[in-house]
Amino acid sequence: MTKSRISRIQDSLQDEQFFYVTNLINIRYLCGFTGSNGALLITKTTATLATDSRYEVQSSQQCFDADIVIGRNLSELLIKKEQSGEFWFESNHLSVSQLTSLTEMFPIHKFVAKTGIVEAHRQVKDQAELSIIRNACEISVAAWRMTIDQIKVGQSEREIRNNLEQKMRQLGADDVAFSSIVASGPNSAIPHHEPTDRKVASGDFLKIDFGAKIAGYHADCTRTVVVGKAADWQIEIYQAVAAAQAAGRNALSAQATFLAVETAVSETLKNSGYLEFFTHGLGHGVGLEIHETPFFGRGSRDKIVENTVLTIEPGIYLRDRGGVRIEDTVVVTVENYENLTDLPYELIEI
Repeated sequence: MTKSRISRIQDSLQDEQFFYVTNLINIRYLCGFTGSNGALLITKTTATLATDSRYEVQSSQQCFDADIVIGRNLSELLIKKEQSGEFWFESNHLSVSQLTSLTEMFPIHKFVAKTGIVEAHRQVKDQAELSIIRNACEISVAAWRMTIDQIKVGQSEREIRNNLEQKMRQLGADDVAFSSIVASGPNSAIPHHEPTDRKVASGDFLKIDFGAKIAGYHADCTRTVVVGKAADWQIEIYQAVAAAQAAGRNALSAQATFLAVETAVSETLKNSGYLEFFTHGLGHGVGLEIHETPFFGRGSRDKIVENTVLTIEPGIYLRDRGGVRIEDTVVVTVENYENLTDLPYELIEI
């Protein structure tokens, strides 16, 4: 699996070109190494991982299809002073001072900024990746169901958050994908609310954004429920979000454009009269990062590729009253999609 990833990068290189990879997520994707310090140099025919002595054993156990060198100065371990060439570097992950140091240390080389090379490959998941993400999503969904059944009036947002995250770990998650969002009452109108000691009250919207993490891969899901009996205004905005989210999912397929999916959602919200209250992007890719390529919200006419994993997450947020978000992690198929976070869409009253 990792050999094919490195080979795809090598296919884009000429004999005198080298790719200096410093983004640790990309290094993990390409050769399996998960340590906190490393650099990977890919040439037309070779790949070499450099790391320090803390990771000598770990790298030998994890790393595939790359030679390993151990030392302190990673660039000196990988880049030959006497071997001139064109060195590609990840400009989004190398600081100005680091680049200056490289150019001073290796003046014979030409350093060329590149962006998104590995990320473009990461966008399309292979079957092994999809299996892990499915597992993370299944754990997330199971933990949510267990948590919802135990919520009572008077519990704080933090208590609910802690209970949910504990259940994800008990069910087999290595970690949580991100700090879970639990937002009650007027706090649910804040898209990325940090849970507080506010106690859940009858009549509250309760918005929960959560996900498990397995073997480095993430899940992402949001559901909104009502504590007690839903008011008419709550039913109205919930149904508007549910309709918009369904429109977005149903517009998905390989070769559909990102713009077409965004348009389906925005037209539905416009028809319900709530488009102005949807204030963030429609979704994002999910994988080794919780937010990764591709991203909605840019009006892109690019076509979605089969086996891309992404979220669809419209919302309506009424300040000082409450808000609703419905979010799924899905994998795009030739004709439509597979929902990996299969939870109810009807408004649940707890």
